[in-house]
Amino acid sequence: MSLKIINTGGNGGLTISNTGGIGSFTLIQPPNTESTSSLYITSNWYTSSMGFTVGAAITKDMNLSSSLQSVPSQIIGDYIYPGTMTPPTSALQRWSDWQGDIFDGWGYFYLYDVDTNSYYIPVLNPVNTNDGVINTQTYTAFGSRTFTIKHGYPVQGVFKFDISVSDNKDFVFGAYGDMGSDTATVNTNLSSSYSLNGNSYNLYYNRNNQTGTTTEIFFTYVIPYETEKNTNVITYVKQNSGPGVNNGANEVYSFYTKNVKKGVTVYFSKTNDVRNWVVNDLKLSNL
Repeated sequence: MSLKIINTGGNGGLTISNTGGIGSFTLIQPPNTESTSSLYITSNWYTSSMGFTVGAAITKDMNLSSSLQSVPSQIIGDYIYPGTMTPPTSALQRWSDWQGDIFDGWGYFYLYDVDTNSYYIPVLNPVNTNDGVINTQTYTAFGSRTFTIKHGYPVQGVFKFDISVSDNKDFVFGAYGDMGSDTATVNTNLSSSYSLNGNSYNLYYNRNNQTGTTTEIFFTYVIPYETEKNTNVITYVKQNSGPGVNNGANEVYSFYTKNVKKGVTVYFSKTNDVRNWVVNDLKLSNL
């Protein structure tokens, strides 16, 4: 007796039938039928340049600010933010200047819960760790939502946030503050196409720079986990105008992600456009 084992078209379903021969059977491998709708864009967690351009050298200067400034109500309106409530203005973390004058204090990172129109400040610890060190923290926010944040400098001049949540509800990640470019800011939204496993996506990112210099440049890259949100619509909202925290002209830079489910990866880079390194750090995977 012999057997022929064939895939019936379902996931994992097999039909076993007698072929009529003697002493042999044939196994026909099923095709790869996994749809990208069941996959997510996540990280490879590389901690080397892999031959790609990485960021410029920086001074790691994240610190905890007790307050945005003495009269926060006068400046919070200069920033964009999700929802109808303003973000908190105390006990916030931000970078001072990253060696040079990229910032006059920028970061003030927050999570936003879409359903409750409320904010949560995830205080990172430790901070300013060596290149290649990624730290993992878990937070319970908005009552019972569990967030995992991985953060650190995977390579020189690149800071990375990987934020995931255990449920299937929307959230937003945002940041704001002052750029050091005072009156000389140029801000540009950019995109670059790439492919993962033969599927085409767009990388959406922002370039904020000071005119007349080749070093005071800051890049922001935003990649939602959901594949369909990396196709033809920009993945974040941004603003770069207003008097700024330190009362300079046109030095505000504020951004937040569009609503995301499951998670989002955000990279920040000094001076250099590291889109090729970022794309190489991405993969399609199950969560």
